[in-house]
Amino acid sequence: MTSHLYVYQRTEKTEANPFGFVERKQIPADEACVVYLGGDGTEKEKAANGYAKIIKNEILAPMNIDMPVYSVRYDFGDGKKGYARQSLFKKYGMVMSSQKRAKIDENSGPEELNPQYIEDLYHKVIEPRISQDGKKIDAEEAMRRLRKVTFVAHCHGGFVAVKLEELMQQKMAELGYSGKERNQIQQQMTVIAHAPGCPLGVAKSNIISFMSAYDPKIPKPLNYFTDYIDKRLRENSMRYYAEEDKNQEKIEKYRWFDLKPSFLSGKMGNMFLVKQRFPFMDVGPAMCNESEHDVVNYQGNNQLNYGQLLTHFSKTILSNVIKNSLQQDEKFTPLPPLEELILSDDKNMNIKEASAFEKMKANGEALTKEVYDFARKCNLDYLAQKRQNG
Repeated sequence: MTSHLYVYQRTEKTEANPFGFVERKQIPADEACVVYLGGDGTEKEKAANGYAKIIKNEILAPMNIDMPVYSVRYDFGDGKKGYARQSLFKKYGMVMSSQKRAKIDENSGPEELNPQYIEDLYHKVIEPRISQDGKKIDAEEAMRRLRKVTFVAHCHGGFVAVKLEELMQQKMAELGYSGKERNQIQQQMTVIAHAPGCPLGVAKSNIISFMSAYDPKIPKPLNYFTDYIDKRLRENSMRYYAEEDKNQEKIEKYRWFDLKPSFLSGKMGNMFLVKQRFPFMDVGPAMCNESEHDVVNYQGNNQLNYGQLLTHFSKTILSNVIKNSLQQDEKFTPLPPLEELILSDDKNMNIKEASAFEKMKANGEALTKEVYDFARKCNLDYLAQKRQNG
């Protein structure tokens, strides 16, 4: 069965519509709005409505902005959403750390490689903004219209954003946009992505990601970066339980991994990364808390300091991206650089915010060096083992 995608708008509650949620066949071409691409559990209206409610209540209400908020619901049909993500990682030369490698090709059909619901999303949201009557429009006008949409994504929504970009590139080429125009238009697709379940650093779109190292559910690539982070977090677990048991030998062997809040740009996908957002919940031999992945609100309730920092920047950046979408009147207004997007309306906070962001960039560079040194050591150890085995 073919997959499909449905778009709903968060509206005022009425007696006839007690949940304040209405399906829309298409989003108007020149409307400033927010579109939420939820996780793969968004198969019912209630889940889609929950995402939209967060944006309305926690982002727009404090800004005193009345803006349409849309949220999507998926019907995956016969498609295997897990294999679809794995296929996307493979397409960009990556292997998912959790994937069943031998089964990808035999289980990947049209709905895994190019899901129909991505085509549905394109027709409902993107097509009216980059074409009219089946023809291309002025490139700057397309840039203006596309920048009026702010996308927010959670987990599988990151996959949806990358697949939507791929389809957009194909459709724009068919419409006759030049390569330069396609790139300029694509850069206006801005996505605030929470724990995105997609390859990072491959998109032409402006995807800004927010992630926790202790997230137990996020799809991630099998590479030295993932290996290094996972290895150090396992050492944290060993240290934690050694201290619980007062095992001095293990305490001395395993040192704490204090992953400082980091920002990693470029091929790392404009990623804001923290060690953990919430206090630990002990589950078996490992330390985890599913809230690291599942909680996507902007109130910061029960979060640790690092979690509050991540939430502050995600909320501030999203708010500023929305403000820019409202500036797209008759002429295209470029999105400010990230150094400005991280600054809130509280001028007394701006110096602290700028300083924190600079520290995160420096921490990201230091973390990248640590991973590079780790990769180098792994390769040297491998070569030494190979020589020893003849």
